[in-house]
Amino acid sequence: MEQIIIGVLAFTIGVILCSVFWKLKIDVKNSEIKNILEQKEQINNNSINLKETFANIASDALKNNNESFLTLANEKMSNYQNQAKSDLEKRHVEIQKLINPAIETIKAIDNRIEIFDKDRIRSQASTYEQMNVLIKETSDLSKALRAPNLRGAWGEMQLRRVVEIAGMMKFCDFVEQKVFSDDDSRIIPDLVVNMAGGKNIVVDAKTPMDAYIKSIESEDKKIKENYISQHIKNTRDHVNSLSSKKYWDQFPDSPELVVMFIPIESVYMSVLDNDSSLLEWASNKNVIIASPLSLLALLKSFAVGWREESMAENAKQISDLGRELYERLSVFTEHFGSIGTTLGRTVDAYNKAVSSFQSRVFVTAKKFKEINIIDQNDNDLELKQIDKVAKKIEKD
Repeated sequence: MEQIIIGVLAFTIGVILCSVFWKLKIDVKNSEIKNILEQKEQINNNSINLKETFANIASDALKNNNESFLTLANEKMSNYQNQAKSDLEKRHVEIQKLINPAIETIKAIDNRIEIFDKDRIRSQASTYEQMNVLIKETSDLSKALRAPNLRGAWGEMQLRRVVEIAGMMKFCDFVEQKVFSDDDSRIIPDLVVNMAGGKNIVVDAKTPMDAYIKSIESEDKKIKENYISQHIKNTRDHVNSLSSKKYWDQFPDSPELVVMFIPIESVYMSVLDNDSSLLEWASNKNVIIASPLSLLALLKSFAVGWREESMAENAKQISDLGRELYERLSVFTEHFGSIGTTLGRTVDAYNKAVSSFQSRVFVTAKKFKEINIIDQNDNDLELKQIDKVAKKIEKD
């Protein structure tokens, strides 16, 4: 029992001692913590004071530096401004020297543009006027093409223009409205082209165009196609008619063909676009379908033939003239040779007469000088012989 009490007392004393020990240790730690906190507070206070001090120092330094910087900057800026102003004035003068020619050029260009605009306005006005005239003429032409008589006259006029452009007028190698008669009726071609070598080709300009004109005026596609088909049929019928007339029978040794002239290129192209076999089919019937351009090429080839024939005739004439000239020169040289022979005989007779005069007459006349009847220096009676002789004309 006593042991238990002693043990409890010992435990209690141990607990008390431990509590005292830890309390003392805690007090020491608290004291250290307090000191640390006081040091920290002191450091914070010192830091704040340092910050305020540094802030004041920095503010003063910045203020001083700003004032110095602004003063220096103002001085530098003033110098730079003065220098820049001087440079700017110099550059302004130099740039002005460079710009002045450009300004003058721009002014000249503006004047040219103004003149061009005026010319353009006048040209546009003239173009509009010409377009109105062209529209009116086209309208008149469209109306004229509806009348068969006027259409025929216009086709013949186009035919004449093509002939003139081809240069066939110069050779006078065409005859308009020449009338031929066969057993049944009279045949009246629009043009007979006389080819080199005495051959002839007939050109007919009575192409049917009523259906084509109606196709142009129609706005309905189906009706337009029907008129085009009718126009192709009319063209084929006209080819058959020309083929049956056999114009070439009226001209011996001429090619068996007749030219069917379509005076409008668009009509010609429309026919070919819708009937590609028409040209070959017409050619088999001895009919050549020609537009203004193709007829022009054909007539120009004829004109070349005429020029070649003319050159051949000229060459023959030159040859004949050369032969005749040579013959006449031959006769002339004979006559001229006779003159030379006669001149030679005349010179011989003259020299003999001079020799006789000097040996017989002049000897006696000189005696008058000896008796002083005439002047000693008078030589009027002296004659000289001719040493030169006429050259002979040599024939190769």
